[in-house]
Amino acid sequence: MATVKLGLIGMGLIGRAHAKTLQTVGECELAAISDIDECYRGDAAALGVPYYQDHREMIERQHLHAVIVATPNHLHVPIGIACAVRGLHLLVEKPIAPSLAEADQLIAAARQNKVQILVGHQRRFNALVERTRDIVRGGELGRLVGATITWALLKPPQYFEGPFAWRKNKGGGPILINLIHEIDNLRYICGEIDEVFAIASNRVRNFPVEDTAGVTLRFENGAVGSVFVSDCAPSVSAYEGTTGENPLVYHDFGNCYHFYGTEASLSFPQMKKLFYSDPAKLGWHYPITEQGVKVVQEDDPYAKEFRHFAKVILGEEPARISGEDGRRTLEVTLAIQRSGETGQPVRLGSAS
Repeated sequence: MATVKLGLIGMGLIGRAHAKTLQTVGECELAAISDIDECYRGDAAALGVPYYQDHREMIERQHLHAVIVATPNHLHVPIGIACAVRGLHLLVEKPIAPSLAEADQLIAAARQNKVQILVGHQRRFNALVERTRDIVRGGELGRLVGATITWALLKPPQYFEGPFAWRKNKGGGPILINLIHEIDNLRYICGEIDEVFAIASNRVRNFPVEDTAGVTLRFENGAVGSVFVSDCAPSVSAYEGTTGENPLVYHDFGNCYHFYGTEASLSFPQMKKLFYSDPAKLGWHYPITEQGVKVVQEDDPYAKEFRHFAKVILGEEPARISGEDGRRTLEVTLAIQRSGETGQPVRLGSAS
């Protein structure tokens, strides 16, 4: 087949972005849209595709190869299983599921019906992230010592109003909505995480869910990391604010990640490497060399993600983030949430 035909389930914030991106990806065809809110019928008409209020009717009537599940988190698994049973490959937005047990159900359904799962952690397709992974895993920094992450932005009041009021409750805070992306990046760049400790707070908004958290974590390779996450502080010190990947977030220059090795350190996304150029002059009392790392961003990460998904469907590439891989990111993130609730560190089992 020349193109893969995709059905889109869910026309919220990320669903609409996907619909727009798919207009630029020749390997994929947006064949139909489903959302329970009929207000999106007009969006479907503008895109020239049929609209269905019920996703079950869409997958029965349309000859699709795969679906994009871009619904609220609690619907990922029941909708995903219904599609897998019909032999449809799945691009499931993060998190793959609300719980590990539900993630296992979806993974099992996909395996039983011989369909592929790609979890929507699109940052793995950003050229900056790809290059950073190569630098860290390739040993350019020496032995990895640690990493620091900052994610601090101010979410406006309307973010929590109307149909989005669920974000005030457990699962709707920055740990499961935002930090999960940072955890996936850390796993992808630095390696697996085997222990976490978190302190969470909700004292700014006083919602049942956290608005701020601090996390210490340990990697299986012995490196340590720290993360500060908050959605109630005026700031641009966040992945979206510094990389410009999300056009809905104000973009300013700065860094949100720092990676430290025994031979050099790297700031992200400015991609500046610091090291001592003279092996005979090492230590804090000597001048340090700053070297820029060139990265060419040839394509939008979301477009690259869809092109990859097409190849996964055709059996040409393994999923860059499979259901099992997405489950591991969820496991670490839920461990952070549990640590923040109990005040105790959480050990994770081996990922191997």
